[in-house]
Amino acid sequence: MGFSIDIDTGGTFTDGFVRGNGRIELVKVPTTPHDLTLCFMECIEEAARKLGYGSASQLLPETDTVRLSTTIGTNALINRSGPKLGLLVTKGAGENAYAGGATSEAVDFLVPHDMIIGIDEEIAPSGASVREPQAAETLAAVKTLLEKGARRIVVSLARAPLNPAHERKVREYVLGDYPAHYLGTVPLLLSTEISSELDDRYRTNASLIDAYIHQEMAHYLYKADEDVRRQRYKYPLLIVHATGGVCRVAKTKAIDTCDSGPAAGIFGAAFLARMCGIENVVTCDIGGTSTDVGLVAHGEPTLTAERTIADVPMREHAIETISIGGGGSSIVRTDAKKKTVAVGPESAGGIPGPACFGLGGSNATVTDAWVTLGYIDPDFFLGGRRKLDRNQARNIIKRRAATPLGVSEEQAAQAVQDRMAAQCGALISDFLKTKGIAPRDATMFAFGGGGGLACPGIARVAGVPRIYLFPFGAQFCAFGSSCTDVVHDYSVAMGLPLEMSDATVRAFNAATHEMTENAYADMSGEGFGKDKVTLTLEAVIASPGAETPSLVHWAPIQLKDRRDVESLTDLYRAHVPASAKDGLLVRELRLKASCHLADPEFPRHEAAGADPAGAFRANRSVFWDGRFQPAPVYDQGKLKAGNVVKGLAIVESVHTTILVPPDCRYTVDEYLNGVMEAAQ
Repeated sequence: MGFSIDIDTGGTFTDGFVRGNGRIELVKVPTTPHDLTLCFMECIEEAARKLGYGSASQLLPETDTVRLSTTIGTNALINRSGPKLGLLVTKGAGENAYAGGATSEAVDFLVPHDMIIGIDEEIAPSGASVREPQAAETLAAVKTLLEKGARRIVVSLARAPLNPAHERKVREYVLGDYPAHYLGTVPLLLSTEISSELDDRYRTNASLIDAYIHQEMAHYLYKADEDVRRQRYKYPLLIVHATGGVCRVAKTKAIDTCDSGPAAGIFGAAFLARMCGIENVVTCDIGGTSTDVGLVAHGEPTLTAERTIADVPMREHAIETISIGGGGSSIVRTDAKKKTVAVGPESAGGIPGPACFGLGGSNATVTDAWVTLGYIDPDFFLGGRRKLDRNQARNIIKRRAATPLGVSEEQAAQAVQDRMAAQCGALISDFLKTKGIAPRDATMFAFGGGGGLACPGIARVAGVPRIYLFPFGAQFCAFGSSCTDVVHDYSVAMGLPLEMSDATVRAFNAATHEMTENAYADMSGEGFGKDKVTLTLEAVIASPGAETPSLVHWAPIQLKDRRDVESLTDLYRAHVPASAKDGLLVRELRLKASCHLADPEFPRHEAAGADPAGAFRANRSVFWDGRFQPAPVYDQGKLKAGNVVKGLAIVESVHTTILVPPDCRYTVDEYLNGVMEAAQ
């Protein structure tokens, strides 16, 4: 087996997790926001150097898998840097992006209100065409949108998933009237190419988000794919999706990548939870810009059928994550009158970053607070590759926080630390309670560059008694990517009566056959034969008057005869015992195709005793309980299984720092993970 390279591009740093030939190498390089392909390739170059290769072009020919997760789509939404969009909808229903009398979250954010035009057409609830769109009206609407500056046009017609013919007719009209060289810069996007969701509002939202981030995402991902191929990589670059699966660039929709890094982290947490035999895990990923939280229950990530991206709701099955604007680069603000501190959501990012970076940052950040408190060694940040300026950190904390609050620099820095713990801890506590899990029954997996410093306080506020920290914690989302499989998802919207008839069997099987053939063709593009592909099918079934439909798994994929229809009906009624006997409808069929990739392997280590003296580096003066105190510093890479570090102490690695409070202990398990809990 060759090497596996997994890269996660964050707002501040780009992380790499590389494994192969019995080795694991961890990489962290600064993110280059002006061109994310630069940090992507620099991450691979750094991995090559660590593995003893002269360059990426020597490593990549011996690599089987390169996977990438990225925040570029999310950042485009946050920064509102997408193109001006136009939207064609069904006249009389969609002029407010199908929000009815409400105000759509997408209007005037993703698409200006005056860039929405309705055209006269209709699809019946049965899917039959009642009235086709007319060429003259359609072309006049497109001309108006182009003249108003549209750089991409979304076509989202009512009930289109039941019959996409009208959306396709619109495309036919436009391509027939506009020369390719003219329209080529203003492409059309059909909503049915993005989502099969029957709710017009949610489908339109998803399509607008995809259109808004598509151009920047496509340029970046295709260039990254081309860059590794030029360096002699033989296989497709795989992109991490919010579902926790990966597939090649050509089969990735832009919207699939939103929150893909946090999703990968939760997928990796599920792998480790199963390996360590832990039932309930709450993940806490402290990055540069945000804190991302997720849940692993009974060894599996929790999924959501509805999520919001940049406050725009949609229906999409994805790994559930929630975020709060609090990370290492989060900007600190104070209210001098109320003597209060706020952390985030604004971020200094990687450039200019915290003031202590010395790159011109003029705002106090959480990292500046950590340096002021003595938690971070300014001479050992990133293993010494970047020297931090402690004086800059203290000065900015004094100017932006201490003076307004009327306290010392250290007290102000502690207030910043406490505020971040309070807001993130409350988020986690509330999140667990909504899932029916008592915080005391959960274990926290802390990761991200700031996880080891922030999470002891966060866990205390949340009431979570145990924290796991990992040797690869600063690259955890990249590690999580290494646990993902190749996955393709397909869906067909239907209004199929679930009745014992040959017509139902034929329609059901025609839909699943087409999806299956598409799955095999797509997997072939990633290099997998049919024998490597696992297929699973879900039928979305609803009864008359039911508020929400139910998902029913159907293992055979196809229906053999009417008796299978009866069996499928019985499965639904087992889910919904009070459902009506007649009038059941198959609203949607969803097919998932997956191919398993090799999992990471972690050897077990024999216990070497409790004494951590072999990993001791030095003593450091850190601020705790209102004064500076000496704290022993231990090298995380030299700690052995069974070692116990008692607080107050620091556990340090090239990529991260872990704070062990005085009333806690940090025990190294058989996989060399650290387990922090109350001292006994």
